[in-house]
Amino acid sequence: MGVAKKTKKFAQMKRTIKARDERLKKAPETPKPKAGEEVTRHIQAAPTNMFFAANTALGPPYRILVDTNFVSHAIRAKLDLLPAMMDLLYAKCIPTFTDCTIAELEKLGDKYRLALRVAKDPRWERVKCDHKGTYADDCLVDRVSKHRIYIVGTNDKDLCRRLRKIPGVPIMKVARGNAGVIGLSTAIRLQQSLRTSNSKDVSILLVARDWPSTTSLNYASPWAGAHYRPVPGRTPQALREEKQAQTTYAYFKAASTIPGSGVARVEGIEHLENPPAEYLDSAAIAAHYAHLDGFRQLRGEELPAGVKWGVRYDSFCVNSPVYVAYLLRKFILNGGSTREYTLADPWEAFYLAENVRTVVNCSGVGFKDEKAFIIRGQTCLVRNPTSATLTRQNADGSWSFSIPRPLEGGTIIGGTKGPHDWDPNPSLEVRERLLANAKKWFPFSPESGGEFDVIRDIVGRRPAREGGMRIEVENVNVKGQRRIVHGYGAGGRGFELSWGVARDVVDLVLGNGEGVNVREKASL
Repeated sequence: MGVAKKTKKFAQMKRTIKARDERLKKAPETPKPKAGEEVTRHIQAAPTNMFFAANTALGPPYRILVDTNFVSHAIRAKLDLLPAMMDLLYAKCIPTFTDCTIAELEKLGDKYRLALRVAKDPRWERVKCDHKGTYADDCLVDRVSKHRIYIVGTNDKDLCRRLRKIPGVPIMKVARGNAGVIGLSTAIRLQQSLRTSNSKDVSILLVARDWPSTTSLNYASPWAGAHYRPVPGRTPQALREEKQAQTTYAYFKAASTIPGSGVARVEGIEHLENPPAEYLDSAAIAAHYAHLDGFRQLRGEELPAGVKWGVRYDSFCVNSPVYVAYLLRKFILNGGSTREYTLADPWEAFYLAENVRTVVNCSGVGFKDEKAFIIRGQTCLVRNPTSATLTRQNADGSWSFSIPRPLEGGTIIGGTKGPHDWDPNPSLEVRERLLANAKKWFPFSPESGGEFDVIRDIVGRRPAREGGMRIEVENVNVKGQRRIVHGYGAGGRGFELSWGVARDVVDLVLGNGEGVNVREKASL
């Protein structure tokens, strides 16, 4: 008698109980409420500041409650916790750890020793817990439910689901992964002009490769150390730029009253050790400085040692990343449309929407313009605070400056100008020279010990043009007679000239410009 083969029966089906089997018990029926009875539900009351469109209790310096998951992901992504937060929020950030988060990291053992070391950094804020248990998720949810003054840093999906049910609590995650100031200003100015003229049938599409959320070496606007400072001169270009700058000064004055704009009024100081001839021309100084509030020229006894010329006036500093995001938000809320697209030529824009009659080219360096070039700039962002923007010309003719970023976004120390310099890498030697020059006159706070606390080095390419900006109309024959209105090549003065340039460009778009340089171009 043979031995039966033991093989698996793959086709054998699992035995299941039929839906009508007598052994199945019916689920108990939920009693229905009788007529007239009210069903009571507990709904958590929202604080009064949640009746607005946003949580008005949130503001810089941002306090970010960090959980264990967030620290671990930041280490894996090789991100420095504080600089990464400031890069995202463009303002001072304070990482905050609760006792429960620290205890949870300690329980996770040796594998998380580096995360624990990061969490116990003395620079971070520590919050004591007085409740039972050490489950960090419950601790964070309870804390933000009571006090909605925090942003929560977490990559935990379950915690994110719980937090999304609480209004007014933003969530920050760790992730790896060119709408410039003149273009944005021009788009908003055009919106305002069309609204005034009741041109309801005209729409504006903003096309750009880079946006305020983009980090790019060739997108200089969010990197700029932006402040308002006159540049005296008697040339036609200098006089034209001065008119544009004065228009921008008036706009900054109004924008500084809006908390979220990133513009703040500060004292402007200039100290020159070897002043150029145009600074000694009283007529040029009157033409370029007279419109400034609080302007006065400093006398000899008010000047520091070695300084031969100095002035004080009311200036404006701009937190550039916050400001360009503010402009984009304003454009979209006014009904504007956007599209992320890399244009090879401004003519291409005529095909991105229906019935495009006019293209405004605020591309920075232009397209195939032989006069356009880049100016490499390197600055240094430090945490050291200062209440004024100071521009200093050294005895050898070089310039350095300090520009505070509003909303506690640190201070920009600059600067350099390298025409046609395409090096994308920050230079340690340049950083040391910038900080050494600024250290001679920078107003250090007592706790700084006379040293700079460096956040990062910044390298950007300023779009410039020989002979100044190109602001003109070009008639082209593409899909019929069309127009391209150019406005690019501001170099390092994009923020200072932005609203004056926007006014001139919009005048050309609406046909109100004078002395327009019109050029004919062959059809495609």
